[in-house]
Order: sequence, then structure tokens, then C-alpha cells
Amino acid sequence: MTITSAGEAPEVGARAVALVLRIGGVVGILLVIAGLATGIGQDGAAWVHGPGGGLLDGSAPVRLSDLASGLRHGRSSAVILLGMAVLVATPAAGVVAAGLAWLRSRQPWLAAVAAVVILLLVVAGGLGAES
Repeated sequence: MTITSAGEAPEVGARAVALVLRIGGVVGILLVIAGLATGIGQDGAAWVHGPGGGLLDGSAPVRLSDLASGLRHGRSSAVILLGMAVLVATPAAGVVAAGLAWLRSRQPWLAAVAAVVILLLVVAGGLGAES
């Protein structure tokens, strides 16, 4: 067991959660940057200076259902959307990692709390998708 500088044992699953959050954040940011770089490479900087033909114009995918098609066609806005989706999903993945760590350490009460949080996120996402 590792001892922290304060002399206490670290929280169960803290390293796993930190790793998931770090990887998700870095991957999401890299995807957004790659999408921006691709957009600049495809369109130049024209999308920065005015309306029409922009990186995030009316034809940009703004729904996850449009994401696969946009990625297949090499649209930079789809890469940016994918990066944003990864950034949005990263905290939920951290909750899942914490729940699994708590299950492994035989703390079912905390794992149940993590499951309820994930359930609430799914319900909220479903309700948000309807509107």
C-alpha cells in the first residue's frame, strides 16, 4: 500500500480514475486540435474571417448521428465533434472507473452510488435527445 505525503492511504481507485480522466482529456483535446488543423488545411483561414463555407457552418455535423458520415468523408468539423464527444464522455468514464474500483475493493455501497450517477446521466441524455 502506498502512503501519501499526509501519511494516509490513497483513495481506492483514485489512480484509475485519474488515468481515465487524463487519457480522455488528452485524446479529446488532440482530436479538437487535429480537427482545427485539418480545417485550416482544407479551407485555409477563410472560415475565421466571415460567414459562409466555415468550419462550423450550417452543413457541419452537430448531432452524433451525423458523426460517422462526416468522419467517412474526412470533414474536419466531424473530427472536432468527435473530440468534443470524447471530452463530454470522459467524466462519465471516470465514474465508471471509480465504480469498478469500488466493486473490486468490495465497497458495494459506493459502487451502487456510481451506478446511480451513470443511470442519471443516461436518463438525462435520453431526455435531452428528445428535445
